[in-house]
Amino acid sequence: MNTFTATLAVVAMLVFSTSATPCSDICAAECALSLQACQFSGALGDLCATENTICTKDCDASCFCVDSCAEKCGTAFAACKGDGVDLLKLESCTFNFEACEAQCGTQCEMQAYNDALKAVIPGA
Repeated sequence: MNTFTATLAVVAMLVFSTSATPCSDICAAECALSLQACQFSGALGDLCATENTICTKDCDASCFCVDSCAEKCGTAFAACKGDGVDLLKLESCTFNFEACEAQCGTQCEMQAYNDALKAVIPGA
């Protein structure tokens, strides 16, 4: 019965992770799957929770810029393209979306880098 439950959980997580689009949703699903596999094997005992905490924090740090820029630029893209009938406008909006993603991502990553540096080196 445990094998069936574990298999069902793995299938559910795979379905969830393939249908989720934001970085944090996909990453969190991978952490949850890893935690279940760790707990199922029983080899690491209490270290499974520690590994899951590390995985989750890594997801938060890795996905913050991806998700926030996708939301910001995606909203602007949706407003720009309208109903999508005007193909020239759609092409222009797509170009602007890609430029927004690149600029936003770079700014966010540099800010995160600066924040991390200041946390390690006070006064930097």
